[in-house]
Amino acid sequence: MAETDNHAIAEVLEVIREEEIRVCLFSIGEDYYAIPVSMLTEIIIQQKIFPVPTTPQHVLGVINLRGSIVPIVDIRPVLSLPRQSLQGQIAIIKHGNVTLGIVVDNVSEVIVVPESRLLGIPSETSTQKAGKGRSWFLKGIIQRDHGVAALLDVEKIIDAIKLA
Repeated sequence: MAETDNHAIAEVLEVIREEEIRVCLFSIGEDYYAIPVSMLTEIIIQQKIFPVPTTPQHVLGVINLRGSIVPIVDIRPVLSLPRQSLQGQIAIIKHGNVTLGIVVDNVSEVIVVPESRLLGIPSETSTQKAGKGRSWFLKGIIQRDHGVAALLDVEKIIDAIKLA
């Protein structure tokens, strides 16, 4: 009987196991951000970016990534962060049929985050939404042992940067 009870308990624990999300952590300026690993294609070192005339200022240009032309963007303006001229790394992300690279200062690690450690973003007033403050582009805040990281809403960022 005890063996049956242990087996039943193990099955229940398997069913109620907490959902987890794998994210890649990186820094932009002094802040840490995260994107789901499922959207991340790869991290590459900074390389020659070819400017494209008449594109918005945050579109830095394009790179040739193994025969594919990939636009490279600076998301600092979207996140209300000051521009920086330091060369960092490029996170290649894919969402739907859009592939692009975002410039980040430093990729630190990939972690698995239980949903219980993902805090919601406080709701904003309608005037803040109209201005699309930084929190508009976040899905949540990840509690870490040594600080927090903001989980980016990649879909909203792609909508905001308008590649053309």
